[in-house]
Amino acid sequence: MENRSETLMQSQTPKPISARLVYLVAISAACLCIANVLANNMLQVGNWTTSAGILTFPISYILASIIAEIYGYKWARRTAWISLALSGLMALLIQLSLVLPQPEWYDRDIFAAAVGGTWRIVIASLVAFTFGRWLNDILFHYFKKKHKDMKGFTFRALASSIGGHIVDTTIFTLIAFAGVVPNEVLLGMIFIGVTLKWGYEWLTMPLTVWVTKWILRKETEEKAL
Repeated sequence: MENRSETLMQSQTPKPISARLVYLVAISAACLCIANVLANNMLQVGNWTTSAGILTFPISYILASIIAEIYGYKWARRTAWISLALSGLMALLIQLSLVLPQPEWYDRDIFAAAVGGTWRIVIASLVAFTFGRWLNDILFHYFKKKHKDMKGFTFRALASSIGGHIVDTTIFTLIAFAGVVPNEVLLGMIFIGVTLKWGYEWLTMPLTVWVTKWILRKETEEKAL
């Protein structure tokens, strides 16, 4: 009876989560939150205009590929939901801080202009990430079914992210700026946004592959102990 109880307790004990996975999830969520703050600033790239969120946003998609490759589809989706929840919480707290009482001597307008943004941009970011990241994870999972090892990783990482970036950038641009800027500018913002995000991932792919192989090797070595 005692042995049966011990066996039952062992079966109910949750499996330990890899510290590396925790780091990847945390960095991914942080990159999305930072991108949403940077989205309040605009950059000029040649004749094109894009959000400064481009500096960190693609990293969340790069990490999504690494997580999906090593830890599977479920953890890729969990990471997306965790990132989305923390980003939404950050936006909510920023807006809350803007309506709470302030000292008479303090000028809140500077802070509001820097990171306050508008609810339209906040909603655009959250909705766009939800659908863009969902498509990215679905596509990666579909391509991953054909190869259980690292073979084809570069293709599925880039192929899934291009779909995600198209959906994400299109939704964000339309919700945030439709009716505010001319249609031809909207199309240009979508084009340059997708191009820069995907180009970012393409240029960093050798590093992404190296990091993925390194983490996979470490996880395999630890499981063998």
